[in-house]
Amino acid sequence: MTKNIAVIEHPLVAHYLTILRDKQTPSSEFKQNIDRLSYILASIFYSTLKTEKVSVATPLKITTGEKVAHSVILLPILRAGLGLTRGFIDLFPNIRISHIGLYRDEESLKPIKYYFKFPPIKDKKDAKIIILDPMIATGGSVIFTLEYMLNMGFKDISVISLLAAPEGLKAIENRFNIKERKNFHLYTCSIDEKLNEKGYIVPGLGDAGDRIFGTL
Repeated sequence: MTKNIAVIEHPLVAHYLTILRDKQTPSSEFKQNIDRLSYILASIFYSTLKTEKVSVATPLKITTGEKVAHSVILLPILRAGLGLTRGFIDLFPNIRISHIGLYRDEESLKPIKYYFKFPPIKDKKDAKIIILDPMIATGGSVIFTLEYMLNMGFKDISVISLLAAPEGLKAIENRFNIKERKNFHLYTCSIDEKLNEKGYIVPGLGDAGDRIFGTL
């Protein structure tokens, strides 16, 4: 792996991820723990944002403060990506939200787009895109979305996930040569063992979307 790929090492991340892996965890508790993880992941990502100086009037005097200098756009891959949005939105309400809808063809395992909505962005140079994809299995959904963003002219793109399979990470590395990309980062809570014959992450946690929305 490269320095562009970071595995989040945090006691609470490990704790909540264990709860998510447990097949006995009910949907309501599953969703609560993904929300908790989303706050941790958001705080880690937001620590990389740059700020700019601004003047602010306190009740006592004029002083200098700081504000986020970027346009930040959240791009969850539907539908499971919605489960990671809460922490990002609550910690930074100014974030702009877009959506891309993909589903995986069960035979080819390739993503198929069925929905895309994105806010108008004037200055793409200073924009940061956050792609949320809880499960990076084959890497197909992330690759598709990255290509979409790059073709739109965005350069500063991060991917945030709960779990990743080595096969998916390798596919992303091979497709984009991310070692040479300074403005690409991928954060995950765990790199699991492998994909099974059906393209699911092992040991994994099952289908994140189904477990979030109770559609098992």
